[in-house]
Amino acid sequence: MLAACTLCVGCGPSQSQIDQQRRDAEEHYNLGYGYFFGDGNTNADAALQATLRALEMQPVYPEAHMLAGLIHLGRENYLDAVDHFRQALEQKPDYRDAHHNLGAAYLASERWDEAIRVFETLTADRFYATPGNGHNNLGWAWYKKGDLSRARKHLERAIKLAPELCPAYNNLGLVLYEQGEVDDASRQLDRAVRRCPTYAEPYYHLGRVEARQANLSGARSRFSRCRELAGDAPLADRCAKRLAALPPEGSR
Repeated sequence: MLAACTLCVGCGPSQSQIDQQRRDAEEHYNLGYGYFFGDGNTNADAALQATLRALEMQPVYPEAHMLAGLIHLGRENYLDAVDHFRQALEQKPDYRDAHHNLGAAYLASERWDEAIRVFETLTADRFYATPGNGHNNLGWAWYKKGDLSRARKHLERAIKLAPELCPAYNNLGLVLYEQGEVDDASRQLDRAVRRCPTYAEPYYHLGRVEARQANLSGARSRFSRCRELAGDAPLADRCAKRLAALPPEGSR
């Protein structure tokens, strides 16, 4: 019976068929990766279709789950993104990039407590490649939860670990502003724009600082620059509204 089973059609795929299916899955994954990350315009629809096809062929494929999660994250399909990042981690528990992106999906969907758990685990892991990013994300989550003291601690740690990380300066500036340390907030926001001159958000917050300090010309300059840099992003409208709300030129 055992010998006969090797000739039986119902005995399952052969090793050569399994190998071919694996190669086909890899080919579809590479197509999806190219559609999403390749040169030229991103084609998220084609990327997702190819990646999901790869997962049909090869369900245990953490890299494909990772890619599917990134595509869904970019489309703001946060539940689907979380599901794929979790599956990537189930299949490859030491997949730190998937763990990081799971935390990013929690942040994007405002699931602050879950994001905090993810990034606390990662920042305690000595093999985590970007602890500065992790502490910045922790700082942001604590800020959104209203714990300014913890937020400040993590953001200062982020800057120490990754001095080039402009969002950490921006976020620390926000925390300091909320704590009433307006001059220190301004210094941190200035550091953000010096390091990343085309980063729009700190110009918005600098405009708020200038307006609070009654420096109307400075506020106009900051909000105008923010509007210019933000392009079609919603931040551009926020900057334009702040600019329009300022007293007209010549006012004190």
